[in-house]
Amino acid sequence: MLLDRYNVKVYQAGLKFVLAVAVKNVFNCEVSFPHSLDKGLYTQILSNRQLSQFDIDNLKREMDRIIHEDIKITKKVVAKNDAYNFYMKNEEEEKAGNICNINNKTVTLYELDGQHNYFMGSMPPSTGKLKYYKLTFLGNNDLVLSVPIDDTGIIPDYVAQEKIFESFRMYHKWIRTLGVKYVYDLNNIISNNKIKDFIKKNDIMMDNQLYNAAARIKESKKKIILLGGPSSSGKTTSTKKLALFLETFGLNPIYLGLDDYFKNRKDSPVDKNGEPNFEGIEAIDLELFNNHLKRMLSGEAVSVPTFNFITGEKEYKNRIIKLEEKDIILIEGLHTLNEELTKGISKDQKLKIYISPFTPLGIDRHNHLSTIDIRLLRRIIRDSWSRGYTAEQTLKMWDKVREGEVKYVFPYTNEADFILNTAFIYEIGVLKVYAEPLLYSITPESKYYNEARRIIDFLQMFFPISSEFVSNDNILREFIGGSYFEGR
Repeated sequence: MLLDRYNVKVYQAGLKFVLAVAVKNVFNCEVSFPHSLDKGLYTQILSNRQLSQFDIDNLKREMDRIIHEDIKITKKVVAKNDAYNFYMKNEEEEKAGNICNINNKTVTLYELDGQHNYFMGSMPPSTGKLKYYKLTFLGNNDLVLSVPIDDTGIIPDYVAQEKIFESFRMYHKWIRTLGVKYVYDLNNIISNNKIKDFIKKNDIMMDNQLYNAAARIKESKKKIILLGGPSSSGKTTSTKKLALFLETFGLNPIYLGLDDYFKNRKDSPVDKNGEPNFEGIEAIDLELFNNHLKRMLSGEAVSVPTFNFITGEKEYKNRIIKLEEKDIILIEGLHTLNEELTKGISKDQKLKIYISPFTPLGIDRHNHLSTIDIRLLRRIIRDSWSRGYTAEQTLKMWDKVREGEVKYVFPYTNEADFILNTAFIYEIGVLKVYAEPLLYSITPESKYYNEARRIIDFLQMFFPISSEFVSNDNILREFIGGSYFEGR
């Protein structure tokens, strides 16, 4: 079972502080944490010299010393102006800028081993319990900091994900050309009334990704396109938008629903409570699914099913698919990256696309914007208007959603041929308007109160952005409502 997300964040924040202090002690330089990477935290040591594994081993020994000595992490509440001056003196302008943009008269800093810093959220009282971690040296002064994510206490090994890392790198390069690296930069664009143009530029970048994906599909001549990714990544809108781009290349995309190939309920696997388990790949009639795909590829006319969730059985409603020269099949779902799903189809006949929001936008150099938090905010908002759920109900379900992703999606990300990054640099400002009131409904009596407060705290760093600037074909409309693609 996954560990409580709030406590993982506290543990991670403590280790980030230990690592930052150790880097200062050993190398006399700063460290930054730009984004997450494969169940870990991508870390850059900002040294003027190239570090070696020997240097990283020394760094780990210093971290272990700080942890072994169980040094107290002291919370200090200081005046806003004093914190601003402190960060300006330390040449951390983005942190000083963030302080200018919050309403609080005071700011919380933390002190460890004579060094002061700030990390979003709460901090452990001391370093003694932070002994479970792993550093993986990537070269070029880059590391991955990993911590346990489930109740086994096992620290996952870092698995290189070059395509995802490259997606982060390219996005980072792009936003730097627009003069944006941190939230403070984005807030300046908003306050200077330039956000409409910025949104348009970001939307053009998203459309360029879809154009490139369509061009690659056209060039590949592959007939089966599999699209997958974690919850609230914008898979539905991305798939429908991609279909339009494919049509501009003269192709005819045909959508094939994976849900329609569920096994009949009497044959479905059940979970520990005896309820039908629709999440596992075992719930899909793989034999029928692969048989149909093979027959379609061979040019046969195939009658495809529609799954009736009321009766729990597949029904055939005279939907016939016969692939013509320009036809291609789009399949979107939880298991599409898993080779087991289409094991009967050779790799030269299919192309896999991984869809997820990867943003390199940082709150500051020590506090990154989590892709999980982005997806959670999207989910809270969509659940509210489309299902009538409270924010607390969504948070209650989120751990189960995450467990499914960890089991069924993330192990197969390296199977993807193409990455579609569905993050928008400005989206937190838009989502804040919808999510903040919903999160305030969670009271201190709730077990999810601390998590709600953590999210509210980082939302306060962002200026709000009106959704009137978000076009109706934007992926965000899948979550805030008003999508051109809804019902299509």
